[in-house]
Amino acid sequence: MAFLSRLFSKPQTVNSWLDEYMNILFSRNLKPKTIEIKKYLIRVIRTKIGDKRVRNITPFDIDALIKIYIDQDKAPSAKCMYHLLRDIFREAYARGWNNKNPTDPIKCPKVIVKRSRMTLSEFKKILTEAEKTGNKIMHDAMTLALVTGQRRSDIAEMKKSNVKRNYLLVDQYKTGAKIALPIKLECKKIGTSLRDIIESADNDFLVSRNNEKIKLDDITRQFSRLRDRVFNRNYWDGTPTTFHEIRSLSERLYREQRIDTMTLLGHKSQQMTDKYNDNRGREYKKLRI
Repeated sequence: MAFLSRLFSKPQTVNSWLDEYMNILFSRNLKPKTIEIKKYLIRVIRTKIGDKRVRNITPFDIDALIKIYIDQDKAPSAKCMYHLLRDIFREAYARGWNNKNPTDPIKCPKVIVKRSRMTLSEFKKILTEAEKTGNKIMHDAMTLALVTGQRRSDIAEMKKSNVKRNYLLVDQYKTGAKIALPIKLECKKIGTSLRDIIESADNDFLVSRNNEKIKLDDITRQFSRLRDRVFNRNYWDGTPTTFHEIRSLSERLYREQRIDTMTLLGHKSQQMTDKYNDNRGREYKKLRI
């Protein structure tokens, strides 16, 4: 009865429903990163259609929200918005806020990845540029990313004090996966091990600025600057490669070493790991006989 009282005493706008929906989201025990992404998209929804009544929302309104990201060439964000809107209005329909789901006629946008994979040769050239320009932070960050195969959010958190019994313990920020990397782990193509990096670090953080954790935006920005110093933007077939592509390169190199890359990357399925192994036509596959 309390829910029904709340339902009919409030104006049945999208904003009012989203207030209820947030409680549903928080009850699902989602990962902090997932909640953060959904909260951002919900703010966009509030801005665009928040004052409209839930019953008046049409497929046109839904399509317009998704199109925001399609027009910006952000297909993954468009897909996230689609799935969020589906869930929002499915829950609204289930609780009597609407007599139909306006997302039903809308198809999920296709995600076509345009970002260029990184080859080992390109990695080495950018790394050399970091060394030439005295950018120790980016040199350390790139090397650590290749040797560990982890995302920038996890690279920034890595510390000597996280080493226990010759394993570096990693709690992945995005997924919550817990990975123990042996410090003897070595990327043979660059002749560097995790132990080498740990022993050469100046302080507790393996990558730091003035003995403090490096900011994620700094990693992205500095990598882009170095990349653009080495390669003209017309060099890339798709959009220029990014720092995150070191993770795919790491997977491909370690698979050649017969390392368990699914565990290394913290994936729950081999199918996901195999996506990282796809070089998107950048390199020849060698036939081993």
